[in-house]
Amino acid sequence: MADESCRTSRDIPGLVGRCSGINIKILKCGGLTEGLRMIHTARAHGLKLMLGCYSQTSMGNTAANSLGSLVDYIDLDSHLNLKDDPFVGCRFDDGYLINRDLPGLGVIHA
Repeated sequence: MADESCRTSRDIPGLVGRCSGINIKILKCGGLTEGLRMIHTARAHGLKLMLGCYSQTSMGNTAANSLGSLVDYIDLDSHLNLKDDPFVGCRFDDGYLINRDLPGLGVIHA
């Protein structure tokens, strides 16, 4: 998987044939819109997809998880390493991230 060498959808065509997939980090690519653009671009090139994170709070990981049904792998656990995460977002249930049944992203302030 291409990780740090793939930050936006513009990076994807140059990676075709060099890797089997890309790791999308919502925090680094610029948000959900660019993340979705990356998903469509990578799929058009036959690449696998993973959602990853980098020291994100549960708000960032919950936002990223909203794209989870469109990717092959999800690795959104950085909020579990934070001592004082100011948000409560998706929860883990038997190894799965489950978004809460609340308006918007389903995130509340802790």
